[in-house]
Amino acid sequence: MGTIITSEAKCRDCYKCIRHCPVKATGMKEDQSWVIEEKCILCGECIAICPQNAKSTLSALAQFEGLLDNKEKVAVSLAPSYLAATDYSSPWKLVAALRKIGVGIIEETALGAELVSLQYQSLYLKKEQECLISSCCPAVVSLVKKHYPQLLTFLAPLISPMLIHGKSLKERLGPEWKVVFIGPCFAKKEEALADQSLPVDLVLTFEELTAYFSELQLDPERLTDAFPDTVSGTARSYPLPRGILALSGIEDAITADVTTVDGLEEVMTLFDDIKRGDVTPRFIEAMACKGGCIGGTAIDSSLGLAARKKRLLNFLAQRTDAITGNKDKMGKISLAKKHVKVRQKDFPLPSAEEIRKILALTGKFTAEDETDCGGCGYHSCRDKAIAVYQGLAEPKMCVPYMRARAESLSNAVVDSSMNAVIIVDEEMIIQEFNPAANQMLNRKGVKAKGRHISAFVDPADYLYVWQQKKRIVDKYKEYREYGLITRENIYPLEKYGVIIAIMTDVTEEERRKTEIDNMKQGALERAKRVIREQMKVAQEIASLLGESTAETKSTLLELVEIMNEKEARTGEDKS
Repeated sequence: MGTIITSEAKCRDCYKCIRHCPVKATGMKEDQSWVIEEKCILCGECIAICPQNAKSTLSALAQFEGLLDNKEKVAVSLAPSYLAATDYSSPWKLVAALRKIGVGIIEETALGAELVSLQYQSLYLKKEQECLISSCCPAVVSLVKKHYPQLLTFLAPLISPMLIHGKSLKERLGPEWKVVFIGPCFAKKEEALADQSLPVDLVLTFEELTAYFSELQLDPERLTDAFPDTVSGTARSYPLPRGILALSGIEDAITADVTTVDGLEEVMTLFDDIKRGDVTPRFIEAMACKGGCIGGTAIDSSLGLAARKKRLLNFLAQRTDAITGNKDKMGKISLAKKHVKVRQKDFPLPSAEEIRKILALTGKFTAEDETDCGGCGYHSCRDKAIAVYQGLAEPKMCVPYMRARAESLSNAVVDSSMNAVIIVDEEMIIQEFNPAANQMLNRKGVKAKGRHISAFVDPADYLYVWQQKKRIVDKYKEYREYGLITRENIYPLEKYGVIIAIMTDVTEEERRKTEIDNMKQGALERAKRVIREQMKVAQEIASLLGESTAETKSTLLELVEIMNEKEARTGEDKS
């Protein structure tokens, strides 16, 4: 796993990380961003600008908390940018909070800068190298190793102030002490791990530290100011542009021999000039972040660069009760460093024919089709085509092509719809009038777009929808002039300032419905007549049945009476 990790759940393939990555160390595959380790210099720009917070670095907070919980001896090397790294009322609140959570010793990393500056001065004065590039910034060092190997021999053969100070702390305090560096830079995490002697055990950023304080519900503002055990007497301005030059005593006047560059774009522009042989400065102070280390991507300050610089300079002048460091206190430490080229993964280059085929996938058949808009994150359409060939990008990342395709698909859907689709703006001027609408309402064949909707229908419903911001749903309406009956849905799209009407021709459906209703009514009338006739017959039958029943009853009564009389006579004879 690399130092920078991406959350697939959060990544929304907006290509912003690709657009902002100066070395194009971000790839896209299946709509997910990923970091190309062979190219990444850990400048942290992709983390800082991701709108979804989908990118982060591996955090050492858990290990740091473990050291404190286990009552380990912890020494903190505090990057000189701490003077302007937070929004606390003073940097001394940050120091006080570190003391509160159990850090044993706190010193300024600038102590290491004091030593390395002397070496820069010596190398510059010896004039043994044609060009000397400062090696304090780990992102710049990675940039040279991975992207400008031709300039590798120009890198100052020295370790950074962080490693120098870490070695000093280990040497002075003993191996049982754990050294934790706190700074504004993600690249320091990899730099600490790369040094096999491990003079720095953990690296935290200012963002991680302040978040940790919040997690502990620790408010540094409530603490009494505290100061580092040892501070630098001369190197506190090291994180600012020209800080190295000032401390090293190297002439920084406007000359071709000495130059300062801050910000990766400026650094890369200068390195490109050196590659071409246009310039060869004697000394280059190179810093990856704009404004120097106070512009670090992992700093936790809401202030702008100018305000951060002012804050640093204000606290720079403040006296503390801390001990001022010196080179004798630091001890004898080897500062030598041999920089080795990073072995690059082979990214093959496509032929002109292969580039042409890739460009054709997104509708680019001529030079005029190549807009070079940069929406995909690459400087040109051809750069993106090369990335596609190398498996680092996808054809569909072309924003104009995908937009045109979406619009074309949308237009095709609207044009092929059997329903009339009408779009008008807030002034009731027609913006869209599809073929079905023309067939229903435009019997004269005039041009509909740009005309007022009243030229075709009564605008009352459209005005109501726009003014009341309410929808009309499934409204049946008859247009006698067109011999038309429609079912209409009309709704506003406030965001775009338009009203959309979708009209379904239900004329035939309503005609059939009317015919069926008429048939039902006719059948009902016929049924009523039949029922009336049947009732009449039933009444006649009932009348006849009534007379017959009366006669039958009378006859039966007579018969019973006769039988009774006969039985009576028979009985008398027997007696």
